[in-house]
Amino acid sequence: MNPDFLPAIGSSLRSLCGFLDRHDVDDQALTELAAEIERARTAVAGARATRRANRCTQHPTGPVDPTAPNGCLFCGAAHRRPARPIPEGVDPATVLQLLDEHGEAAAIQTYGAQAVTRAAYLRGRSATTEQRYGAQPVPDTEGDN
Repeated sequence: MNPDFLPAIGSSLRSLCGFLDRHDVDDQALTELAAEIERARTAVAGARATRRANRCTQHPTGPVDPTAPNGCLFCGAAHRRPARPIPEGVDPATVLQLLDEHGEAAAIQTYGAQAVTRAAYLRGRSATTEQRYGAQPVPDTEGDN
């Protein structure tokens, strides 16, 4: 039995019990009832299946790592490998300037992937955020001919 489907079964059963309180039965109510019965049937069929090797929703068929919190080797490796911290006092405008002048590889080598990602994210923000962090907005040249 695969216990991962028990919450879905419980939810479907609670929804089905809600149909008992309905006093008006029409075509729409019967359609909703049929859909809920189908969801419950699918959840029961899933519970009858073999249990997943790990409890990871992102990599359900991935390899197992018993030391990982969710049993997934892929997620466990990412969890154990800490990200390079963003250096203190790094100005996103400086990171963007290096990114524009020398490319992504040089910016990541100098400041780290997190700093480059944060700076690139801030570039796409509204003008007030860009001005607050010192990043210059990218000019829109599509309408210019």
